[in-house]
Amino acid sequence: MNRSNSNLAENTYNQRLLVGLAILCFIFVFAIGFALVSLIKQDRQQAQYPGSIPIASHSSYKSLPRSYRWHDTFRTDDGFRAVYEWYSLKFNTGAESRANGSCILLESDDAFFRVERYVSVEICGTPEGQMVFVSRTTTFK
Repeated sequence: MNRSNSNLAENTYNQRLLVGLAILCFIFVFAIGFALVSLIKQDRQQAQYPGSIPIASHSSYKSLPRSYRWHDTFRTDDGFRAVYEWYSLKFNTGAESRANGSCILLESDDAFFRVERYVSVEICGTPEGQMVFVSRTTTFK
């Protein structure tokens, strides 16, 4: 009988240990997932000009896991030059690649480790303010 109680106590201890490890693993996986979602959300918001109003947003994940695309549109009352300079510095685009009427197109590409990102920013002057169209494509090599 003493041996039976010992086995029962050991089994109970093992079950508690396994349940504790399972809960710990669940918390770890949840924390990693939460951190990843937060990181992606922060990366997405970096394209928004400070104080601008989001107009439209579209995501294309059909090429996952190889690449994804984000398209965002913003409106701001700030001057054309201020918006141009902010995006030029933010994405290291340098001089515009093309100009058409009251719109200019800024483009850049960057590689980090095995990730490539292509960014295009089109800024158009309108009577209501500046319209900004940002497209970013991220590709994993």
